[in-house]
Amino acid sequence: GVVLHEGESIPLTAKEYALLHKLWENRGRIVSFDSLCMAAWGEDYYGHENTLTVHIRRLREKLEDTPSSPKYLLTVRGLGYRLAVRDE
Repeated sequence: GVVLHEGESIPLTAKEYALLHKLWENRGRIVSFDSLCMAAWGEDYYGHENTLTVHIRRLREKLEDTPSSPKYLLTVRGLGYRLAVRDE
């Protein structure tokens, strides 16, 4: 998949796209690690938690101006991730 960010098209892997789609559907709300893993890997997601972290980091590198201090793709410690809405 491809997303547009500030007028620029950014290619995403299938997993990155699945994760971003799940976050977008729930924007402004916390999405659990389990829900994200299920969205990207389906029923057989057990053991992908570390891989999820890597994919989130790659998404931040593609979408955030400063990936190390993200404004949009936020970690909710112990719970999951949240895609911030623009007017926050």
